[in-house]
Amino acid sequence: MNKKVSLSLIIIIAVLLMAGGTYIYSGSAGKNDESHQSSDTETHPDILTAKEAEEDRNQAIGFIESVHPFFVDGSDVTPYESAKDKYIKATQHEMSWKDFQTATAEYFCFFQDGHTCIQWEEEDYLDISFSYRDGRMYTQEGKGTDRYITAVDGISTEEILAVIDKAIPAENEMARAIHYNNYFNAKNILELAGADMSKDIFTVKLDDRSEVECTYISEEDKKDFEAADSLEDLKNSWSMDGDIFVVHLNICVYDDDLKEIEAELRQAVEDGCTKVIIDVRDNPGGNSMACEALINAMGMTAPVYGDITRYSPEAKQQRDFYVRDSGTSRSEGSVDCIRNPDVSLAVLCNRHTFSSATMLCVFVRDGKLGTLIGEPSSNMPNCYGDIIFVTLENSQIQANASHRRFFRPDSGNNERMLVPDIETTSAGAYDAAVEFLRTERI
Repeated sequence: MNKKVSLSLIIIIAVLLMAGGTYIYSGSAGKNDESHQSSDTETHPDILTAKEAEEDRNQAIGFIESVHPFFVDGSDVTPYESAKDKYIKATQHEMSWKDFQTATAEYFCFFQDGHTCIQWEEEDYLDISFSYRDGRMYTQEGKGTDRYITAVDGISTEEILAVIDKAIPAENEMARAIHYNNYFNAKNILELAGADMSKDIFTVKLDDRSEVECTYISEEDKKDFEAADSLEDLKNSWSMDGDIFVVHLNICVYDDDLKEIEAELRQAVEDGCTKVIIDVRDNPGGNSMACEALINAMGMTAPVYGDITRYSPEAKQQRDFYVRDSGTSRSEGSVDCIRNPDVSLAVLCNRHTFSSATMLCVFVRDGKLGTLIGEPSSNMPNCYGDIIFVTLENSQIQANASHRRFFRPDSGNNERMLVPDIETTSAGAYDAAVEFLRTERI
């Protein structure tokens, strides 16, 4: 089974991070406001009347067009108008909740912004072991990883992946690979692709024409994976590996733990420590203040992101410190920063490094502060972020949208993926960093 990120955990992360600073939250999140959080008692109708569908569709469109910076950053809106028209045409009649959810998800996906999406929840998965790479879904059963899946219960792999592309936004190819691994065996996705998910046993066909039967993942296994998603997993810490100061930055939050790490790191550098690892593999993001604090503790300063902030009634309601509910503000970025020639810094990243954690990697790359080691992030270096939330009145579909656009310090670089200086697997990144630091000459 592939481990999925729990929506409730992401909501908790967002609640913890609402204390000020720059935020570009990861994926589907929630706010410290009951009207924007999932609730076990919330229910949705199975069927929406034509009027209910129209009301929710207009609410979704009004929200997006009021909040998202796409409409004020100079982007060409012509393709958007086509996506909007498609959404309107798809929601002009009585329809099932699932069909409305699908149409709304596809509309939000137009922006291909990892922070702008409906909160797509999955509870049931088929018990298939697989891994996506190079355009194929390789099985990890029996014969090893040379066999790949061609169909699940008669639905081709290509059809399943196309449904995922429509429902879940991807900022680059790494993000797309994550989504394929997370949702390929998900019940709702397979149902949208046309599979009959009411059965107990399903057939998986492989490229050699052999077939494997599978069932849903057991409740016991589901509990094991849900239990693995805990706040304890996201606690920040530090350690020494010989003469290397290692920061285990599991979440970008500027709390007492981070302040303690900051102080220890500053003291270590003052005492002559010249080798530092900051590990942001699997870090979902949060508050960029935490990243800048660690950079400052090493006697460095970070380059500056540029940004556009779009003000709206929705943003003002959810950001108590905003005094405006319309218009925009803009700030220019800069690659100017201070480096510490006495410190050799390695930052570990992988495909799950996201949001403010990706921002740390961009600081290091554009400011030439150190070396990136691992995998590219699923988050674009130039990205949208800082999410605002909405719950559609009739369907109770929860969604979020960015209200800021961030421009990396190196404004002329528009790459969609931040490729590390030393590419390796996520699992191999730490050992690669240790070897690099112990052989590098400052």
